[in-house]
Amino acid sequence: MDKTSGSPPLRRSARVNIGCAVRISGMLANKVPFTEDTQIVTVSKFGAKLKTRKPLQVGMHVKIEPLRGEKSAVFKVVWVGREGTPRAGEVGVEYARGIAEILGINFPAENGPLR
Repeated sequence: MDKTSGSPPLRRSARVNIGCAVRISGMLANKVPFTEDTQIVTVSKFGAKLKTRKPLQVGMHVKIEPLRGEKSAVFKVVWVGREGTPRAGEVGVEYARGIAEILGINFPAENGPLR
């Protein structure tokens, strides 16, 4: 018997755990520019989760560039882990064309076979 919940899926794309060294930069809420070398923890077709020591806020824009590579792009912060929780220091970012493009990752077509 096929079980369906009737509710829409929470994610638009599967997540892949990776450890990709990147440099993030931008402007903090107090208008102070920052640059930080950090790591992407998970990536999907539309965004990523990364670790940071910077006080980023939802709605901010950050530039992300892999430390091994030449491409970079600007991403929007869409989620910030709450202080005092295991998610503190984690940030979710989203990009219209997909972070996989600048990291050189190819995702299979949705509902298609994995290759």
